[in-house]
Order: sequence, then C-alpha cells, then structure tokens
Amino acid sequence: MAGVDKAGRSLPGRSFGTAAAAYAEHRPDYARAGVRWALERASGPRVLDLGAGTGKLTAVLVTLGAQVTAVEPDPAMLIELRRGLPDVRALEGSAEKIPMPDAMSDEEREDTLSRIRAFLAGRPEAAGEFDLPMLTGVLRVRRS
Repeated sequence: MAGVDKAGRSLPGRSFGTAAAAYAEHRPDYARAGVRWALERASGPRVLDLGAGTGKLTAVLVTLGAQVTAVEPDPAMLIELRRGLPDVRALEGSAEKIPMPDAMSDEEREDTLSRIRAFLAGRPEAAGEFDLPMLTGVLRVRRS
C-alpha cells in the first residue's frame, strides 16, 4: 500500500503518489510575486526544492531564473515532476537523505546550529516545528 511502511506506519513523504497526476493537474500554482520576493533574498541562484512534489514550485523557480535541483521522496510524484519539467535535475530523496554531496564544513554547520538554538531559545514553542534528522540533512548540503 502506497504511503505506509511494512509495519503499516504512515510515510507522509509518500502519501500523495496514488493521486500524483490529479495533484499535478489541480493543485494551484505558486504566486510568482511571492516566489520572486523569496528569491530576491536568497544568497544566489541555486535552489534546492526539497519535497518538490510534482514540481509546482520548481516550475515557478525555473521561470524566474533559479538553478533548481528538485528532490522528492515519492516515486509517482517524481515521475510527474520529470514529465512536466524534463530539463530540471530531479532526484529521489528526502529531507533526511538528500542525495547531494556534503557542502558545509563542520564550522559552518556548528555556526548554523548555534543560530537555530538561539532562535529556539527565544521561541521554545517552535522547537516542535523542527525535525532534527531533516534539519541535519539540510545542513549537510546547505551552500552559501
């Protein structure tokens, strides 16, 4: 059964695959102005679209000039992404296992973790918003 592991536990990152084509067709696109606003604040043109789904955000990023690598855990969603955006680098993976090489030194990683700890110290209620294995994976490939 799609979206569950062998023990019957839900796999949220793989829960949309049974409806991937419908998702691609019916999910609204992202607002270009909002995506442009976010890109203006980015440190460069390279973007990792993590949990890219069928490529709704990826498509907008590409039209705005970003160099996108899309990563998606659900094989059916990834098929739709590749079908709609054949020129985009699209990889199977998850936030916990991003299929990209390490790009952050131990010093950079510790500095980033220190900033996150400082943020959370001021917002203890936000601690539940962070998934440590996911965060570790993102920090492993973060590029400045």
